[in-house]
Amino acid sequence: MPTKLDTAEVTDALAALPGWLGDADRIQLRIMVDGDEADAISAEVMRTADEMDHHPVIDRGPGTVTFTVWTHSVGGVTNLDIELARRISALLRAAGVSY
Repeated sequence: MPTKLDTAEVTDALAALPGWLGDADRIQLRIMVDGDEADAISAEVMRTADEMDHHPVIDRGPGTVTFTVWTHSVGGVTNLDIELARRISALLRAAGVSY
């Protein structure tokens, strides 16, 4: 079972993940995209999440997509969440999405 990171560990990890915010409970990234682009990005993130067997919560609003990540079984952020955030960021960079 993954181990929950403390606030300092999450803060250190987020320093290397521009745009991501959060604390030891959850980390989150909001991007500005619309329509088909939002669909394509969400689908690609879910493919990556399936590979990891670890899934973010994806919320869509008008012109935005928000990814929220935490490990339910430990009630907070683990290294698995940080790795998923890294992969999401890499996908967004590859797609040319700025955030």
